[in-house]
Amino acid sequence: MLPLLTRCLLMIAGLAFASATLAQQQRVLRVISDRSDQGMVRPTLDAFEARTGAKVDGVFMGQGLVNRLESRPTEADVVITADAELLEIAADRGLLLPIVSPAIKAAIPPEFMGTNDLFFVDAYRTRVIAYSRARVKPSELSTYEDLTSPKWKGRICVRSGSHDYNLALWGMFMASYGAEKSRAVIGGISNNLARTPRGNDREQARAIFEGKCDLALMNTYYHPLMAANPEQKPWADAVGMYFPNQAGKGSFIMRSGVAMTKAQGNRDLALQLLEFIASRESQDAMVKATRQYSVLPAVGVNAAMVQLGAEQGLAGGRFKMDFVPLRAIAGNREDAIKLVNEIRFDAER
Repeated sequence: MLPLLTRCLLMIAGLAFASATLAQQQRVLRVISDRSDQGMVRPTLDAFEARTGAKVDGVFMGQGLVNRLESRPTEADVVITADAELLEIAADRGLLLPIVSPAIKAAIPPEFMGTNDLFFVDAYRTRVIAYSRARVKPSELSTYEDLTSPKWKGRICVRSGSHDYNLALWGMFMASYGAEKSRAVIGGISNNLARTPRGNDREQARAIFEGKCDLALMNTYYHPLMAANPEQKPWADAVGMYFPNQAGKGSFIMRSGVAMTKAQGNRDLALQLLEFIASRESQDAMVKATRQYSVLPAVGVNAAMVQLGAEQGLAGGRFKMDFVPLRAIAGNREDAIKLVNEIRFDAER
């Protein structure tokens, strides 16, 4: 019989070998995203890892997602973006693989499927008017166009006019209002800014709290996320969220989206992730964790968003939507960038 010490060493070696073998067998799915690793996308990726046993490795970046994908087309298997308009652009450049999945086709409404089924929208939020509860009455607010009124001179804060969120909003202005009116609205907002555009959406709420401005353009989900953060709760308490244009065509939405690249190695696993994202289970969890709106009609609105909408008399958190197809937004992107530069939207103030 082998000595006890020898048996122990052999057992340890066997366990180490088994562990190494398991690690070699574990599938690795590569994701590229312009969302934060620990932000909106993380709960979904964690749940997918737990369900499949696969590991998800990610490249998480800010701006420049499409250019990165174009220069390194097989760096990742799946693209996840905060701005689905970018996937429309990626599709035009031939960077995506068609999604062939009866499950996804059955789950996702046609208006949220991308051109030629090259991507789909997985969630959306609204870009609304945040206002100071102390200095602005909701009855003073009405439309995006009203932000050009002289009464708001020097009272508006916003992040950079060339950020993807605002470029998408400007593109929707152009598609819904036409070139002349959208130019007047974007220029009018620029003229009414209280300071040089800077920071993210939460920074605009902070500026309202600090009295630096009275209005801002923000995505809806930031309010409940700030309210849940002890450091940022005073910002949320100081700010109300107004859904514009409810008496007219409706508020504009910001869509996130997912797609598969042309990488060959993990197509089956990539499709599994996309099917999971489109599932009722994942969509329910996404709404709960991120306070976004689901694209599945059967999935309800987060309670925090229901409460925000109720302040404006919106039933069940549902709002009137000015739905602009992503292709129209993508087609206006270059014009929006050109306009932002022409009117010096981001100039020092």
